[in-house]
Amino acid sequence: MKTITEILGGAQTLLPVEYPLQECFPEYLSNNQKLFLAVLHKIESAISIPEGHSNKGRPAYPNIFFFRAFLAQSFFKLDTMEDLRSRLHADGNLRLLCGFQKVPSLPTFSRRHSFLSENGTAQTAHEQMIKINLNGSMIGHISRDSTAIAVRSKVVTITKQTNRSAEKKYKRGRPKKDEVRPEKPLQRIARQVQQSPEKSLSEISKKCQWGCKINSQGNKYYWKGYKLHLDVTDFGLPVTALFTGANVHDSQLAIPMEQITEQRCAFLYSVMDSAYDAKIIHKFIRERNRVPIIDPHTRKNGIACPLDPAKKQRFKVRSSVERANAHLKDWHIPDRICFRSDRKIEFVVMNAVLVLSAIKLIQYPVHVKLPDVA
Repeated sequence: MKTITEILGGAQTLLPVEYPLQECFPEYLSNNQKLFLAVLHKIESAISIPEGHSNKGRPAYPNIFFFRAFLAQSFFKLDTMEDLRSRLHADGNLRLLCGFQKVPSLPTFSRRHSFLSENGTAQTAHEQMIKINLNGSMIGHISRDSTAIAVRSKVVTITKQTNRSAEKKYKRGRPKKDEVRPEKPLQRIARQVQQSPEKSLSEISKKCQWGCKINSQGNKYYWKGYKLHLDVTDFGLPVTALFTGANVHDSQLAIPMEQITEQRCAFLYSVMDSAYDAKIIHKFIRERNRVPIIDPHTRKNGIACPLDPAKKQRFKVRSSVERANAHLKDWHIPDRICFRSDRKIEFVVMNAVLVLSAIKLIQYPVHVKLPDVA
């Protein structure tokens, strides 16, 4: 059975079949390089990269050249910038695809990496590419899940700032007849229903923390780092991707991701595992005229209400988000992420998501369009 690279790379996806694509390159163009060329075409047709370097001295390479190189780092799963520069030195075709005549120095790569990560280039590119390609499309199921991103950074200690001394203490039990007590503050998920997704995400930490998950064998495992939260279509296209600290519970992202995804495409079902099983989340999705399919969580009494047969059958679609997470970790996210900055690590992870999204759009170019309503 052929891989995606063999199927898509063997075809000339950018130019007509009769056009001699090989004549544009000094060396033999492999299937991997053809697919990477198609990925660049899909991404760059939807975005524009800002320029922020100085005009003094020798003319500098545009930021788009470096962005292509960082996409190549994710596409070919290169761990470090030294590995990327070595690949550019050895691969003339890749150097030409990125736009370089001479490979820049390592400090230059580091400065451009900092600039692109601070400007959120990968996040903006992914959002624009999804909106352009899914505009007016109807998606059946959106599957939601998170995956662990382990790094070697130091854990950031977060202290909760509470002014308990200024709070008035009340006796336990029923209040007195004329006593007026302030209402308890709403929980985060309850507040998210009334907030914009930008406001909700601003309250969620992106710092390096310890995380804990239960794997498919039912065992707990711990890691130090972050989480990547994905909303994925039936055919594995990441519609929404959010980056948080590892200590953020999956349910804290359900409502913001639901709001963001509905801005990018229309869909009918929201499919999630038991970590998202909360009454507020169920109610919020139903109020949006969609059907929540969430695996029931076992409560303290040990009883879990099972899904009905129809929902149980549809719940099997959730394997698409698990395959997307596996694809990212196996083929695009480096095994060693050698950065300490949260923004730089997020940039590396989002580049991998961007590459996977472009591959899926090339692999499945046909979508169901919504009918025009007069």
